[in-house]
Amino acid sequence: MNSGLPPENRNLLGVGYIVAGVGFLASMDSVAKVLVGADYSVMQILAIRGWIIVFAMALVLPRVGGVSALKTTQPLKHLVRLVVGFAAPYFFFSSLGKLGLADATVIFFGGATFLMTALSAPLFAEKVSPHRWGAVIVGFVGVLIAAQPTDGVFKVEALYAMASGASYAMLVLATRWLGPEEGTFRPVFFYNLGLAVISSIALPFVFQTMSGNDIMTITFMAALAVAGHFFLTKAFQTAPVGLLAPFEYTALVWAALLGYFIWSDTPSNNVLIGAGIIISCGLYIVHRETLAARGAKTEETPIVAADPLAIAVAQPGDDKFTEPAKNNPPAN
Repeated sequence: MNSGLPPENRNLLGVGYIVAGVGFLASMDSVAKVLVGADYSVMQILAIRGWIIVFAMALVLPRVGGVSALKTTQPLKHLVRLVVGFAAPYFFFSSLGKLGLADATVIFFGGATFLMTALSAPLFAEKVSPHRWGAVIVGFVGVLIAAQPTDGVFKVEALYAMASGASYAMLVLATRWLGPEEGTFRPVFFYNLGLAVISSIALPFVFQTMSGNDIMTITFMAALAVAGHFFLTKAFQTAPVGLLAPFEYTALVWAALLGYFIWSDTPSNNVLIGAGIIISCGLYIVHRETLAARGAKTEETPIVAADPLAIAVAQPGDDKFTEPAKNNPPAN
């Protein structure tokens, strides 16, 4: 439980969650591209992956409170989250059949990040400062430099990636709507259960027998998805949407690192330059976050935003979740 942390520490913790979550999901996307390239239907991939996730989470259910851990007072919000978020993995995986991972990711972020930042203000009364908008725009420029989309990307698959980005933005906003009191287990469980059920409807029409290696591959993909969803859910329940959105650009940094360590792919100069811009945007946001927090603190309350222990250890205070004060907007 981190709701007792001061706002600035909660925000930094949220940044840590999102960087980890994006890393797991970037790894999952690489695995998904392999499976899509083997001509398996996206619906089959989502269905099998979803049931593996549900089964794995059911195994640990007794350790998190049993069936009572699934009890919710917000079933409608979970349903809305599923409806608006189903298209995110479906369309993104579909786009990977023809687009390169970098091209698909650039188009995806073009739809997701701007929509998240724009809608977080009217939906959650989060003040999106010029600093945040600047970080979003400059970060996207870094993505373009790193990816250098190839000619001819604007075709049907590109529209799939755009639709995926829009759906993902709505999924993130719906996660924020659920609030931190819903925890992490329930949103991840219900979302993946819904994905599995919906995708399974198409299985009689698209199912292909999978080899043992492919079953192990999709199991690994499911594990990455669980980890990614867990950390992303924690991130968007912990910190404001507009603050976290620019850090999703680290997906390309993760992709470059994975390519180097797994396949010995050396990042080109444009990838290194783009990664530098992306990381700089993130560090700038953290810097502005600390300055804003320092300005809002009273003299008797010490500044702890830069202390990593303060991020991990709850501070004395109200247990209830509160949004950052309007006179203390995390700037970016």
